[in-house]
Amino acid sequence: MSDTTDLVWHRILAPEELPEGRVRAVVADGVSLAVTHFEGTYSALANACPHQGGPLGEGSIENGWLRCPWHGWDFHPCTGNSPGGHDDGVPTHPVESRDDGVYVGLPAKVAVHPRTASDVMVETMVNWGVTHVFGIVGHSNLGLADAMRRQEELGNLTFIGVRHEGAASFAASAYAKLTGRPAACFSIAGPGATNLLTGLWDAKVDRAPVLALTGQVDTQVLGPGAFQEVDLAAAFSSVATWSQTVLSTSRHAELMTLALKHATLRRDVAHLIFPDEVQTLPIGDAPASGPAGRMPNLEVAPPEESVDQAIELLRKAKRPLIIVGHGARFEMEGILSLAERLGSPVVTTFKGKGLISDRHPLGCGVLGRSGTPIASWFRNESDLLLVFGSSFSNHTGISAKIPTIQVDYDPLALGKFHAVDVPVLGEIGVTCRQLADRLQGDLAAVDLRAEIAERWALWREEKQKREQEDRGLGVSSASVFAALNRHVPEDAVVAVDVGNNTYSFGRYFECTRQSV
Repeated sequence: MSDTTDLVWHRILAPEELPEGRVRAVVADGVSLAVTHFEGTYSALANACPHQGGPLGEGSIENGWLRCPWHGWDFHPCTGNSPGGHDDGVPTHPVESRDDGVYVGLPAKVAVHPRTASDVMVETMVNWGVTHVFGIVGHSNLGLADAMRRQEELGNLTFIGVRHEGAASFAASAYAKLTGRPAACFSIAGPGATNLLTGLWDAKVDRAPVLALTGQVDTQVLGPGAFQEVDLAAAFSSVATWSQTVLSTSRHAELMTLALKHATLRRDVAHLIFPDEVQTLPIGDAPASGPAGRMPNLEVAPPEESVDQAIELLRKAKRPLIIVGHGARFEMEGILSLAERLGSPVVTTFKGKGLISDRHPLGCGVLGRSGTPIASWFRNESDLLLVFGSSFSNHTGISAKIPTIQVDYDPLALGKFHAVDVPVLGEIGVTCRQLADRLQGDLAAVDLRAEIAERWALWREEKQKREQEDRGLGVSSASVFAALNRHVPEDAVVAVDVGNNTYSFGRYFECTRQSV
């Protein structure tokens, strides 16, 4: 029994709420209790069997003993003592029955929470600008979840619970695509962790920076085949650009910094594995880390020779066409300024749909299999392609027969599927500004705004005809997306799967400010 001096009393039951001979789990001031009603007396025991931590509050009182639901250990419902005294029993807390209910006395919380490895790593995560975590809390990630809770209480982090880990990784991927900043997904060990894989592949393929945080069984039982033990390093090896297990001897802040540096600079998946016991490891006053001094200035200018070659082609082109992919998502201001200087049509890849409004005088919709006849027309009539942040997917169908300038921050993306005339390695926004600054004076380019408007008028007239047709085969794609265009808000985020619905969406839906 605890000392009754300097206690804080907490109401845990209403009068007559717990019947005689029953036990119930109750949480008071963050303390989990097994509350019993036995022989007219209310008692409060620690809600953890000393054997393996079984929840006594989920047990039952049989033949005068409180039995643990996990392995059948017995304890006296009031004193917590075990039969025969073969172990230390279960700690108890003082209880008082009052007119308005049953109260338990707990010591006032004066102890400072011991700083853990999880605290240091989550603080580092926050310092790197991670503001959202999507996931499910469970038995093998509680220490890490608790550190996240503390950061959320400080207003530094938002945890969003999901109902399946696959939703967590897809949500983190979508967040990263739409913001350019890494988000985290979070799971327990075993099947919870492997459920993340599909969404992480989505992030990897679309070059979205994502941090995957997975629980793991205790290191002392790792190997023989403990419950929900999976070799997570092997399971994540093909999807994660960087994957490490957090150990008791690790430099914890350094591990989180390396994970986020890889995710951010490589625009890929980074993965950290947290064995259960390491999550709550006391770590003293070890400092968190952050991006200061770790991240270079990413506004890298292209080589002067490449810019010279691009300018030479742009000056001569009469009908240049600008193609933008998902990699140009955050650089559209510079691209549109350059397009307006040239009077050039702008088409997008499917992943880039919506980066330019279909109401913009230079916007021509999606190019390729899920594209518009407007984009196809200007591609066929162009004499030069200026491509920003595109992977040259076969769905887009960028032709090798038309002279091409390709700009990308990734050297491996340049000329990946076929040779291009001028591969330009540089940050897209910086490159656009340099090209626009150099394109002064008379240009050969024809202002195509009037022709773009004509092609849109033809396509919208055709779409209207298709919408009104009834061939007796159900609702047409033209009708579905015409209705969506009337009702979808301009600030909506549109999530699209694959299939014929995707082709129709790319072709018929007209974006204004929606993000896809």
